[in-house]
Amino acid sequence: MKQVLPNSYKKDLVHNLAEIQTDKSMRRFLDILLTSSEFDELSRRLQILKRLIKGKTQREIARDLGVGIATVERGAGELNKKQKAKKMISK
Repeated sequence: MKQVLPNSYKKDLVHNLAEIQTDKSMRRFLDILLTSSEFDELSRRLQILKRLIKGKTQREIARDLGVGIATVERGAGELNKKQKAKKMISK
């Protein structure tokens, strides 16, 4: 069973990410922090959200990104719960 991490760990991660000034530095940090597959998954999730915001259908997104419809539906559900996310994600 996975151990639940203290909220302070998440706060520390957010703080460290916010401190990064350049795309190049962010890339290096993410390369160190994430495995290649984790980086791919995070990138894919962002692309799902961006396409949903642009008004693409879930089926189009699933086809274009080569993911299952359930993966896109999860992103749509999260986006609907968190309307503020739309403002944070650049198109």
